Amino acid sequence: MKFNTINVDVNNSVATVTLNRPHVRNAMNILMMTEMTDCFNQLSKQSDIRIIILRGKGKSFCAGADIQHMKDSGTKSEQYNKSDSHLLADMYYAVDHCTKPIIGIVQGHAFGGGFGLCNVCDITIADENTIFALSEVLIGIIPAVIGPYTVKKIGLSAFRALGISGERFDGKYAEKIGLVQYAVPLNEIEDLLESLISQLKKGSPNAQSKFKDYIKNMDSLDATDVISELRASEEGQEGLAAFIEKRKPNWLND
Repeated sequence: MKFNTINVDVNNSVATVTLNRPHVRNAMNILMMTEMTDCFNQLSKQSDIRIIILRGKGKSFCAGADIQHMKDSGTKSEQYNKSDSHLLADMYYAVDHCTKPIIGIVQGHAFGGGFGLCNVCDITIADENTIFALSEVLIGIIPAVIGPYTVKKIGLSAFRALGISGERFDGKYAEKIGLVQYAVPLNEIEDLLESLISQLKKGSPNAQSKFKDYIKNMDSLDATDVISELRASEEGQEGLAAFIEKRKPNWLND
């Protein structure tokens, strides 16, 4: 896959998606949002991809939306601005509904839309010195598109406090509220990442995909239907047989 604002590298069934606008701290413009949507939709369908890593090139993960792009909003039509917002919503939906486990690697800054990307990763590792903020109110807007994802990730109480204040906080606080799972020194990130990749590869690809769907729809799904389907599935039978026979399941041999 070739893109202009993101890089995609695949190695040993792991796809690394790197935001590639380091000169503006990987701020998101229309092209990046469109390419991210296309990229995650494509990766979601690729059977040879087990895990996706999302990270930013340079000193920052993502500083949010490109202010240079947004500053002209007042001269645009309501329909144009609404279409622009739909591009952002489509991007978050594509990442959130991707069937593969997603690990976010965050450093430098994660403001606004960058904060939102943390919400739609399954596991996020942050440099403990990363600066996070729901900074929208400081420039006269609100985090409406990422709001539902943020509430699911950190809860309404934290969202209310951080969204109305726009205050900045570090990786340790992000870990405390559940925005990230691990806040560690920068030089420990890669070792932790490799450990998480190894752990995720132990899981059944089908079960991981079904689990991601389940957590989004658990209120409307019958749990007995979900588990009975998985027990009878090819990977379910293989996993149970491997456990009984004290051997590795076949997805570890791929």
